[in-house]
Formats: sequence, structure tokens, C-alpha cells
Amino acid sequence: MSSITFSGLATGLDTASIISKLMAVERQPEALLQAQQQNNSNEISEFQKIEDALTNLQTVAQGFNTSSTFSAVKSSVADSSVLTATATSSATPGTHSVQVVSLAQNQRQVSTGVASDTSLIFSTGSFTIDDGAGKTTTVNVAEGQNSLQGMVAAINASGANVSASIINDGSGTPYRLVVTGNDTKNYTLNFGGLTTAPAGGTGALVPTLLGAGDPTYQAGANAQLVVDGVTMTKTSNTVTDAIQGVTLNLQTGGGATTNITVATDTDSVTQKINSFVAAYNSAITLVNSESAYDPKTNKAGVLSGDMTVQGIQSQLQSLLTTTVSGTSGTFNTLADLGISSDAHTGTLSVDSTKLSAALANHYNDVVDYFTHNGNSVATLPTDQYGIAQQFNMVIDTMVHPYVADGDPKNGLIENAKKSLANTNSSIDQQISDMEDRISQMQTNMQNQFSAMELMVSNLQSQGNSLLAYLGSTSSSAKSA
Repeated sequence: MSSITFSGLATGLDTASIISKLMAVERQPEALLQAQQQNNSNEISEFQKIEDALTNLQTVAQGFNTSSTFSAVKSSVADSSVLTATATSSATPGTHSVQVVSLAQNQRQVSTGVASDTSLIFSTGSFTIDDGAGKTTTVNVAEGQNSLQGMVAAINASGANVSASIINDGSGTPYRLVVTGNDTKNYTLNFGGLTTAPAGGTGALVPTLLGAGDPTYQAGANAQLVVDGVTMTKTSNTVTDAIQGVTLNLQTGGGATTNITVATDTDSVTQKINSFVAAYNSAITLVNSESAYDPKTNKAGVLSGDMTVQGIQSQLQSLLTTTVSGTSGTFNTLADLGISSDAHTGTLSVDSTKLSAALANHYNDVVDYFTHNGNSVATLPTDQYGIAQQFNMVIDTMVHPYVADGDPKNGLIENAKKSLANTNSSIDQQISDMEDRISQMQTNMQNQFSAMELMVSNLQSQGNSLLAYLGSTSSSAKSA
């Protein structure tokens, strides 16, 4: 329980105010420490902004540091009613002729109709589904499952590569079983194993599928096409392996012919380069502003003079002029591609005319400059990787997540943030220790002032008693 004090009752001194002001003096070092903490927190916040911008730049660089992710191609089809086509970066520019002789189709078999799809009218036992290629699936049908709906459920649960459903044709016996192959094989359903008549006494009955010659029947068939004069068959109307890197979606059969043109997509590559420039400019602008100092106004960025930021700034600027060892030599720096740096701001700009010419005349050399040796395990010297991977590797030394104290993988910014956070934790402890000391000092002062008040109060009481005694003695002497 805290002690109750009565300030200045005996001495007339405002002891509470005196103690409060003395404690305020003692807490002045705390204010300095708290100011340092706030400054450290501000620096951590600004470091985080820079790290976010650099991480974004790294993500962009990682997005095209291999030839397959940097290079881009596009395809066009002369007659899209015959087929459509999409190309990936592995496709080779060129023109191909494609004739679609016939489309792939799934087998479809339809049964004769029955009056009810829920009545248990079919015999029980088992039947088989043969895919014609050596795989036979057995389907069991027990009493209670022997309705048309039960048959559909059993087929779909069997694992055979077919799908079963029911259609209603509106006749007196409208419900029909439809079995469709999920590929281009032709399946045979043999209901001969359904040998036990249904319990309802309706008599032995098995589904009857209509075969070839009936208009409901459709045989499974592979697609047939001729690519650059070569005849081939495919099991789907989506053909991924006829032309390397190109997916064909066949639309019309009957011998229709069209041409497919595959070309480099310089617009897509230009967009990637512009995205890289924009991400770099965001990062370097933030780094510059945080490290700037204006001698005219004496205003400085939060991280002005910080060695970590200065190092980051220097490394980013150095990458702009770095070369890639082992390339053809057509392009040695970003400037050779029309990407130049402003001498004052450090930001990049793109000469679209020069970049377009480079892509048009030396496309493969541009790809090689950005993606040389890809993103393979970093066992080669840094300059032997394309400029995109060089940016990725250098930025990783700045933003790599903190692993452990002293770990070389720790990013520069993560190390700086960790150091500032540790300093703030240390300050927290210093302030806590100061508060303990000040609290004890305050208690001691309160006790001392209370003791002084008590002593003064006792002296006043004794003085009053003495004065009263002296007065009484004087009165007695006069009366005598």
C-alpha cells in the first residue's frame, strides 16, 4: 500500500511539487533516450519502404531472368474458323500450313427407353465396359441399385473412362441411358452378366444400347490433320505436340486449310523492359530522397549519411554500366539498348526508337544480354549472368530475410533494421532501470520530507508547550 502524505502541514512547504520537479529533472535522460528510440523507429520505417521498393524491382527482374520468361512470341491464324492457336516462348518464328481433315469425337451410345428412371426393373449381377485397348472394367449392380438412375451411378463410379447420364425424349418410354466416352476410344458395354431377375417380379431386363446405324450412335474417332504436308492423328481437338511451342484448337473439319504465323512479340518484351525501368526508378528515387541532404535548407532525409543506404545507392548505379561476360558483344550495357540514366536524378529513361531497332535487328542478342546463363545456381561469377539475374542477385544481398546473427545471407537492410530494433530494446531496458531507480528515489524523498514534517511538527508542539509553561510561570510570579 502506498503511503499517504500531507504536503507542508508543518513547514508550509509544497513538498509534492518539489519532489515532482526533482523527478522531472531525473527523467531528462529518459526523454533523450525516447527521442533516440523514435528516431530509430523512423529509420526502420524508411528502411522498410526502401526494402519494399527493392523487392518489387527484384520480382520484376526475376520475372524475366531466363530466355523462356523474357522472350515472347505471338501467333496469328489466317482463318480462325478452321482453328485457333496460342504460342509459348519455346515456339520458333515461322509459318505453318495446317489442314484439318476431321475433328476428334467421343463415342456416344444411347439405349432404348424405359417408362421410369427410378423403378427397380433391371436384372442384377455385373456387367463389363471394354475400352477396346485391353482394359476391361467390371461394374456390379445389386438389388436396390437396379434402376436406370442406379445404372448411371454405378457406371460413373466404376473408374471406366466414360460418363453416363439420362435423357428424356418425351415419349411413353422416355428415359434413356446415354454413355459417352471421355476420349476417342470405342467402348463396348456387355450386360450379359446381369442374370438375376429383379425382386419386383417385372421379369429379366437389361439396358439395350443402340449401335452403329442408329442416328443416336456416334463412333469415337481421332482428329486427322496435315501439318506442313505431314499427316497425323491426334486424340483431342486441342493439339499441343504438332508444332513445338504452339497449341492448336481445331474448330472445323472437312479438309479446311489455313496458315499459322509465329513471330517474336517485341511489344511484350518492350513492356517487360518498361516495367523494369519503372520499378528501378521507384527504388532509386526513394533511396535518393531518404539519403539526400540540402545544404541550403539544412534539410536531410531520415537516412541521410547512412552507410547502408549509400552502399545500396552505389550498387544500383553500378549495375547500370555493368557488362555481361560471354554474350555476343552487340550490347554491353543498358545504354546500348537506349536505356540511359539521368545524371542528376539517377532515374532511367527509354529511347523507344533505339530499343525498337535493337529488338527488330538483334532480338536474340537482346534476349542474351538480359538472360545469359539464366537463373542457374549462382556458382558463376556475377558478371557471367544476364543483367536481369545480376539485378536479382545483387538486390538479394540487400533484402534477403534475416536468418541469424552473423549469417552472411542476411540482407543489408535486414541487418540494419535488426540492429536498430536491438538498440530500441536496449533503450527500453535502460528506461526501465531508470524508472526503478527514480521510483526508489521518489519514495526515499517522500519518506525524508515526511520525517522532516513530523520532526518540525514535534518541535512546534514542544515550543508551544514551552511557551505555555513560561506564560503560566510569569502569571504566577506576578500574582505573588
